[in-house]
Amino acid sequence: MFTQMMADNPDNPEQARQLVELYVSINPQDPLYIQYIDYMSALFQGDLGYSMAENTSVNQVLAEAVPWTIFYMSVAMAITFVMSICIGAIMAYYEGTKFDTAMTVVAVVESSTPYYVVALLLLFGFSYQLGWFPTSARYPGGATIGLNSEFILGAFYHATLPILSMVVTGAAASLEMRGNSISVLGSDHIRVARLRGLPPMRIALRYVMRNALLPLYTGLLLLVGFMIGGSIVLEEIFNYRGMGWYMFEGVNNRDYPLMVGGFMVICFTVVIMMFIADLTYSKIDPRAKASGDNMEVYGSSAGVPLRTQLKRYIKRLTNSSNEPRADGGTAPHALFGDDTVDQVSRKEVMYRKFDRSVYAPVKIVLSDWRGLVGTILTMSFIFMGVFGPRFTHSPTATFDSWVSPLDGNLAHPLGTSNTGIDILSLIVNGTTPVLIMVAVGAVVTVTLGVAVGTAAGFRGGALDRALMTICDIVVSIPGLPLIIVIAAIIEPRHPAMIGVVLSVAAWGGLGRAIRSEVLKVRSQEYVEASRAMGVGTVAIVIKDILPNIWPYILINLANHGRNIIFSSVALYYLGFLPRSTQNWGVLLDQAESSNALYSLGQVHYILAPMFVIILFSMGLILIAQALDRISNPRIRARHAKSVDDDEPK
Repeated sequence: MFTQMMADNPDNPEQARQLVELYVSINPQDPLYIQYIDYMSALFQGDLGYSMAENTSVNQVLAEAVPWTIFYMSVAMAITFVMSICIGAIMAYYEGTKFDTAMTVVAVVESSTPYYVVALLLLFGFSYQLGWFPTSARYPGGATIGLNSEFILGAFYHATLPILSMVVTGAAASLEMRGNSISVLGSDHIRVARLRGLPPMRIALRYVMRNALLPLYTGLLLLVGFMIGGSIVLEEIFNYRGMGWYMFEGVNNRDYPLMVGGFMVICFTVVIMMFIADLTYSKIDPRAKASGDNMEVYGSSAGVPLRTQLKRYIKRLTNSSNEPRADGGTAPHALFGDDTVDQVSRKEVMYRKFDRSVYAPVKIVLSDWRGLVGTILTMSFIFMGVFGPRFTHSPTATFDSWVSPLDGNLAHPLGTSNTGIDILSLIVNGTTPVLIMVAVGAVVTVTLGVAVGTAAGFRGGALDRALMTICDIVVSIPGLPLIIVIAAIIEPRHPAMIGVVLSVAAWGGLGRAIRSEVLKVRSQEYVEASRAMGVGTVAIVIKDILPNIWPYILINLANHGRNIIFSSVALYYLGFLPRSTQNWGVLLDQAESSNALYSLGQVHYILAPMFVIILFSMGLILIAQALDRISNPRIRARHAKSVDDDEPK
């Protein structure tokens, strides 16, 4: 900042120094560590600096803007929470009926649609076409600010569309409530309550709903902070001057005090929500205990260091010959870990591994309509991204402007843009960068989360506490604002690098979830038996732990792929990422810039990228839901083929 101001004031360095001291409360002539201490001291004292763009203190800007963001976000959260509870409970009660199926489809569509896409559609329909709601401002211009009906009703009127945008997409939480309710309905304490003759209403409210609410309650509390982080996109769309709008202006104007101040407030909000969740969860759930667990440190019973175990394990994997055992037999190959290797050929062992690890899971996924539809959608986009550009027009070729898809022109089935470019070619050529971002980002996120969660859950002790502290820090930082700040600094251009940036703030929560899954598996008898036999830690993790949690890993891989689609499109749409490639987010922004939202004859330009975003996200969500069935051992056993069944009798 000092360098920039020196460049702006080359003849007056003293004035530049005074401006830096005014904006960020530091003296640029002091040593760097002194500047850092002064800056952090000012932040902890509540001094967020002076905004260069607004020409006032950041505290004053945010103090005026934050209440408006909290206002409409709180209303949206309350409505979402009540709707999710009611709809989810009804779906669970009428499980398997047409109502349940229909509401499940609706919830899947809602969860596949980003909130900013719903916001643009609401803006197009209710503001630009019907004129029912305003497109900017927070309250009527002539209203007197205060507790009067005109101001209060006007504030709700101006916040209606932002609230609806969050409610429509947030109502997908009813699926979680449905699953929780179904799980609780089959619990032993519910059957005991019925046998005791308790009234159905008391059972439903006291036992079913209360226990089914717990996971949803915690998730929604944590979601408050992340929704505030997402306000950057929402408030820019509706020109609603809340905290997100000012942070967007700070990033665009390189107003670092305003940008950092908004980021600090968002992080502080998330930390408060996490603290409230921890305090109130133990009050609601009597089973939750505030005391930490005294987990023992898991490791090799032989006392061999992990590095030595890893070297030995790799050596066994690459050793083609079987080593003699002490009893005169042959040691099993480490790749299979099967005591019957000396009786069964490697081909049969490989077949059994393939049957159990690949064939049965694939059959389970494809036997469910969700898995089948999700696989078809996802593979279609992969095929389109890899081979599609060869069969479509060049994204720079121009034709007639504003050709509508309703004209029946087979050469342009999705119409053309305002510059005469075929929209289908823009969609197809923009798919490849999206696939790269999704693949790289999801793999990096899951790899980091699985590595951290597995190490923490299996080893325990000081390592567990250290890794979970890091995860808590990552979770407390809202992803979208952090990515915006990082993107503004390093300006990533390659889709793979953007995928890595998008994974920075996503692995912390996954690491905690994987740790919980590892804690469940590590207490199983076969893991204890392996430890008692002196099997190394690396071998136990690879052969006993990971195979039992890999369905959960695949589910998170699909879910994080969906999240990366949402984040990348939003960042490109807002212009925070360099537009080095043509993709769906760039296309969405180009469509809005060409005024496609204002006319029915041009709306196909902006509907096309929205449609593919929803379809691709839906495919990943359906696959994730189908993968959830793989964790059921009964379903896996039913779909698995036995080698013995194929042998001639």
